[in-house]
Amino acid sequence: MKIIEKILKFKDLLLDGLYPDKFKCILCGKDLNCDGFFCEQCLENKEDEIFNIGHKCQICDMKIKNDNKICDHCKDKLSHKSLYFKKCFCPLNYSRKVRSAILKLKSDNGKFLVKPFSKLIVNRLNDEKDLNIDFVTFVPSHKKTIKKRGYNQSKLLAEEISSLLNIPLIETLEKNVLTKTQKNLDYTTRQENLRDSMRLLIDKNLIKDKNILLVDDIVTTGATVNTCANLLSKAKNVYVCAIARNQIN
Repeated sequence: MKIIEKILKFKDLLLDGLYPDKFKCILCGKDLNCDGFFCEQCLENKEDEIFNIGHKCQICDMKIKNDNKICDHCKDKLSHKSLYFKKCFCPLNYSRKVRSAILKLKSDNGKFLVKPFSKLIVNRLNDEKDLNIDFVTFVPSHKKTIKKRGYNQSKLLAEEISSLLNIPLIETLEKNVLTKTQKNLDYTTRQENLRDSMRLLIDKNLIKDKNILLVDDIVTTGATVNTCANLLSKAKNVYVCAIARNQIN
């Protein structure tokens, strides 16, 4: 009997290691009684709003309180012809628990979170009508960052999204300058920090007239994805997707 119990325990540990996202809430780690992403407690926590829903900017996906369709930040970039992506899709808010889960993905070898987060992004994309994507790409990381972390989380997300959508993945960009962290910088300073830090890896003619889906983990001010989209500006449209939208701009 003890042998059977040990085998069953080993089986549970093995499954939990291979497929933890199928058994636990991706935000708090609590066991789930059915297939899903979040436990009831996380869903019911009004102080830590998970989903990016409600009245939002039609471009950057940030919540706006007035009746405008586009936020002031995007209007300003449009007026200066410095907005290079068409639309952004972020299913979650960068709230406390979401932030914790994304940090786990980025720095705690939480690669098992790639699958559920990618499914959430794809569900959000599937809600959009007439969204025709030719190929998927991702925001690059510097080789030193990848060496330290072991992977580029945006690339892992892009690979999974590419598989779920059955759309090709193409590595289009390279980060050739190690920039300082963007965490505490405003939009203008982030832009300056990113200046000349990336380059296009492929012939511009290969992206001409294409609809590209650019994948990142978080959108905060939009400076990073906008810089990438500028390098891909020969494309017909650049769409952006990420796990979460930080509700600051």
